[in-house]
Amino acid sequence: MELSPVLRRIRDFYFKEALAAPPGVTHVHRPGLVPEQQLFSLEHLRRHLNNPLLDVNYLNLFHAGKTVDLADARLYKVVQRRKIAFVDRRILQQHLADGAACVLEGLDILEPEINTLATVLDRAHAATFCNATAFFSQFGNEAYRGHVDTDDVLVIHMAGEKRWRLHARQKPRRRELNEMSEAQMGATDADVVMRPGDVLYLRSYTPHRVETLSPCSLHVAFDLCDRQPSVEMALQLLLSHYDRESATPLTPTQGVVDKLFELSKSNPYAADLAAMLARDKTSHAEFRKLLDDNRITHLDRFIDASRRQQR
Repeated sequence: MELSPVLRRIRDFYFKEALAAPPGVTHVHRPGLVPEQQLFSLEHLRRHLNNPLLDVNYLNLFHAGKTVDLADARLYKVVQRRKIAFVDRRILQQHLADGAACVLEGLDILEPEINTLATVLDRAHAATFCNATAFFSQFGNEAYRGHVDTDDVLVIHMAGEKRWRLHARQKPRRRELNEMSEAQMGATDADVVMRPGDVLYLRSYTPHRVETLSPCSLHVAFDLCDRQPSVEMALQLLLSHYDRESATPLTPTQGVVDKLFELSKSNPYAADLAAMLARDKTSHAEFRKLLDDNRITHLDRFIDASRRQQR
């Protein structure tokens, strides 16, 4: 895969510096790594928000720490008995004018070059599958308050200035992740000010809070999501093995659990778990390739022929 100089520098930073950082390091910050980046910008954001085919499911607005209900912005026109959806941008405009923050999801679907970078980042681990999201905020209003992310995050800063207050890394968990108080966030680890062209790698379970220092700020975050089969999927698979080879009746509950643990270490279960992971990895790769090829080329020859006639 041929990468642009910008993408190569981001790739090399992630693989050679971020992933190689000592275990106790919460983050790696590289100021000015890609000052000429054109992956995403305020102009890109405006274009997507003004797209007549904008799907509100891609979009979240936040004001005063609360999610804005965009139900009233969903409109439609009936054409040949079909509802053709579109967005009432007056509502988006009013909330943004009032200082709302905007989170645009699915950048890997919307922007081919971002999907290219996501494809490279996916290769870091056995089953990484990135989400790419744009965060636009205005002075005095952020999308999220103190929180931790359950996956590592790679941040590329596009516009404005934003302070990241980072705290000591915490133990993994699946609850009490958001709306964290200062006490819950714990000891401060570092203050990082992000400016255009800066890149930041943030390890999972590092509590952080951000603050826009300029009139507005824009960054793109790649959530480096762990897409290995979840504990729920692994347990469901294990129970299917237990259905075929269960404990005898009247076995004490502890004995049943011991039987489950015994099956979890068996070769057939390991093989099925590996097959599940392989299917998921294949599906993720097919998704990236689909996005890479997901365009109409049939009209190209007609357009080229028309241009030749006009010369």
